[in-house]
Order: sequence, then structure tokens, then C-alpha cells
Amino acid sequence: MAIYHLSTKIISRSKGKSSIASSAYRSGEKLYNKRDGLIHDYTKRKDVIYKEIFKPINAPNWVLDREQLWNEVEQIEKSKNSQLAREIDIALPIELNEKERIELLREYVIDNFSNKGMVADVVIHDKEDGNPHSHIMLTMRPFEENGEWGAKAKKEYILDKNGNKTYSKNGNAKSRKIETTNWNKKETLEHWREQWAIYANKALEKVNRKERIDHRSYEDQGIDKLATRHEGPTVRAMEKKGIKTEIGDINRKIKEENQKIEIIENQIKLYEEMKELENERTKDNGARNRNIETEEGVNELTKGIGGLGDRDRLEARKRTEELKKITRDKREQDRAAREELRKYNERIERIKMENTRYSEKKSNTDRRTKRNNRSLENGLEL
Repeated sequence: MAIYHLSTKIISRSKGKSSIASSAYRSGEKLYNKRDGLIHDYTKRKDVIYKEIFKPINAPNWVLDREQLWNEVEQIEKSKNSQLAREIDIALPIELNEKERIELLREYVIDNFSNKGMVADVVIHDKEDGNPHSHIMLTMRPFEENGEWGAKAKKEYILDKNGNKTYSKNGNAKSRKIETTNWNKKETLEHWREQWAIYANKALEKVNRKERIDHRSYEDQGIDKLATRHEGPTVRAMEKKGIKTEIGDINRKIKEENQKIEIIENQIKLYEEMKELENERTKDNGARNRNIETEEGVNELTKGIGGLGDRDRLEARKRTEELKKITRDKREQDRAAREELRKYNERIERIKMENTRYSEKKSNTDRRTKRNNRSLENGLEL
């Protein structure tokens, strides 16, 4: 079944991350970071089945070199808390083959990102475990017409009604920061989410698949169901090995509740359809009273779908309302738990990054020590 998943996050220096390390890990390449002298080598990855960089018209050709691109980003962003890149993770439809997925992703990236001024570093990971997905790293700073980096924001002075600058009590001119692009706006993110659903559904329709995805939440779609949490590759791998996880347990409970709601709503729907059919038959026969045989048939069918008599029907409706209330309460709990999970994942990511940096630094130190020892030995031999 086609699923919708599109999430975004910022790769920020304040969280101990670098765009070079992030790109190397996702692309499965060996990249050198000029800023700190570290080498990030992920060439042993076997699940990278596609990678490509897309550039806007006014960007120079050197952006197509992955190592140079992200080294330039690291150089232009001076602040210790600089936002280096935006990452978008997308679940790709398993109903499409590899070629169709790539075609879909390329069209989506070109129309929504590179044509809007962003450089997009795109990869697809597929371990053939039913979870093909893409990582898209986007530049945060636009390019000028001359191919130079542009500003993320500009300062705008606050003027009075006569067009003169206004000043604070300490004599400084009042101003505000105006972003030069709309890439950080909530509306833009929602547009990207909606566009992915549109592009994916067109691709599914093109190959005559009936499955469709929807970027909206169940609540916005008017569906009384709980949304399951995105499990990710780590949780999937653990669950596959029979190791139960907190997210897996939550998703199992959610699926159980959703199944209860669906069964009861289907029972009520069938019951109402049979009642409507009974009324139509009665009307066609021109009879004022119910036909006894029809009533017995309806009662028999009603028992077949769960024995819903009038009293049971009211009880089922009551139970449905209770489950809907549980659903609403679960949504609130889900939001709080999701926020807690996000913070937990950030901590794990930070620890993993620190461990990687430590290992790479130790490896570089060991190499330098060996080199120095060899030089010393050569000197002693002379």
C-alpha cells in the first residue's frame, strides 16, 4: 500500500553537524572537509542506488561537484549556529519500479527546488526491505545572477509616516530582518508536501495503479483514525529481528484501535444500507407496513454482521463515539510523544555525530603519528 511520508529538518552547525559529513553519509562517498580537516568516508554503503545534483540556472557549474559544493557552503556560512542545509526525507512508492521512482523524483525536485533557486543534492537509498526512500539536501542561500552567493536576509529600516528612519531610545535606527526567499515559510513547506502527493499520484496513475497518497492528516481529511508514527530504518530493522520497540508498540496499539473503529463504522454503514433497501422495497410494493419476510431477512443479515438490533445499534453508535473521543485524546498524546521522540532522536543523532567525529579525528591523529614515526626513523637511518 502506498504511504505518505515527507519530513524536513535543518542541518545546523549549532547541533554539531556539518554539511560535508551529512552529504558523505547520504551519498556513500568519501569527502574532505576543509574547515576542520576531517575526511568522511562512507564508500562502504551498499544501499545508494541513485545520486544526482540539480542546480538552478544562475548557479555556477562547480556546484555539481559534491565536495566543492558543501565546502563552499561551510566557507560562506561564518556563524557558529549557521543553518547549513535543509534536508527533506521522502518515502518513495513501492508500487513503482526503480526507473519510475527516479523519474518521479527528478521531476519533483527540478520543478519545486532547482527551478526555484536551490541546489539539490539528491540520493535514493534502497535495501530492498520495502522502504525505498530519498534524502534531498538543499542549499539555504540563493545565488545572484552573476553566480555569486546571495544574502539569506536583508535589513530594512522602519520608517515613520513621512518616510524617515525611526530610532530607539538609545539612538539606534530601528530595523527588521527581511528574508530574501520564502523557503523558510510554513506555507512553502506545506506546498512542497502537497506537491509531492500530486506528483506521486500522477506517477501511480500513469502506470495504472489505483493506490493514492494524501499529504493531509487524518483529522484534516475528516477521518476518525489515528496516524501511525514513522518508524525509520533503525526501528524497522529491530522489529524485523523480533526486537520490540516503543514506536512499534505504539503503532500496533494505534492499528488495533483503528481496526475497532473501522469494524463498527462498517457495521453501522451496512445496517443503514439494508434499512434503506428495505424502505425502497416497501415503497415499490405500495405497502404502508413492513413486509414481514423482508424484515426477517434484514434481521437475519443484521445478525450476520454482528447481531445489531436497535438496542445494539445504539450501543454501537455509543461505542463509536467513545472510540472517536479516544482518537482525539490519542492525537493529543501523540503530538506530545512525537515532540519527545524528536528531542530523543536529536540527542541520538548528536551522540552518533560526536562518536563519528571522534573516530575520524582519532584515525587522522593515528595516521599523522605513523607518518611522523616513519619520518623520525628515516632521519635516524640517515
